[in-house]
Amino acid sequence: MNWRSWLRPPDHSPVPPDPHDVRIADLLQADPSRAHVALIGIPFDTTVIGRRGAREAPGAIRRALYRMTAFDLESGVDLAGNLRLVDLGDIAVVHTDVHETHRRVATVVTEAIRQGLRPLILGGDHGLSYATIRGVVEGLGGPPIGVVQFDAHHDLRELLEGEITSGTPFRRLLEEGILQGRHLVQIGLIGGRNSRAYYEVARQHGVQMIPASRVHGTDPEAIARTALEAVTAGTAGFWISFDMDVFDPAHAPGVSAPSPGGLTAFQGLAMVHRLSAHPACLGMELMETAPPLDPDGRTVALAAALAYRFLVGQGELRQQS
Repeated sequence: MNWRSWLRPPDHSPVPPDPHDVRIADLLQADPSRAHVALIGIPFDTTVIGRRGAREAPGAIRRALYRMTAFDLESGVDLAGNLRLVDLGDIAVVHTDVHETHRRVATVVTEAIRQGLRPLILGGDHGLSYATIRGVVEGLGGPPIGVVQFDAHHDLRELLEGEITSGTPFRRLLEEGILQGRHLVQIGLIGGRNSRAYYEVARQHGVQMIPASRVHGTDPEAIARTALEAVTAGTAGFWISFDMDVFDPAHAPGVSAPSPGGLTAFQGLAMVHRLSAHPACLGMELMETAPPLDPDGRTVALAAALAYRFLVGQGELRQQS
């Protein structure tokens, strides 16, 4: 045997590829018109209130997600047979111009929705949710949508002196009429992390608030069903907005504002799977993963697992149809 036959092209992954594995990377399509789900990165964290680093999340989450296998033994769903994925790359953000960045984000999301794609957005700080949700609404032509917000915080802060931050997106959406309070469900809120004033804003708008303590005492599937009732009643569909600080730091330390007492990995994964398998689900965004604050990669791995469960939920829908 020729000795060169033992050589392979350089592979920088720590584990050699298994010839029997079909990975998420193998599902990627070149043509968006043939895809079901569009992955979009937004490497932007200019408006974060706390510690920065989320601009580095899109690439890190992609790398972790693409190594995962297309077969999900928990549900029996094989994504290789029924889900087509396109990666549209990262939006060209302007780190010194929040308004221009938000305009670009809203435009890209609008066009993705108009093409019938289900966006899977990798942020980026949570201030971007104003632009992503606005883009979803505009892409649908303006009908009301629901939002399930996983977050330790309300994100209903005032714009002090006009400053847009990661704490203001849902205040802006409600005040501008882009989102109705009765169609917003906030899951995972933590005591000691939210002011009474913003609790009152949420209550006055009719926002349904589900603290982390209630999730801990209930089956996560039941929490998801409760959320679905609110976000599907009289809407054109619903969006999942996931802030990684909703998790206890034991599960996700690499975030801007760690919140002890938050959700467990199992709870978050179970609820995302249940929500994304609903036919009214319009897409999902993963915000506030900060790789520089995540030395052992635990937070990135969990964010990738959430993205995976979204894909499995979408694949489950198509397997049933």
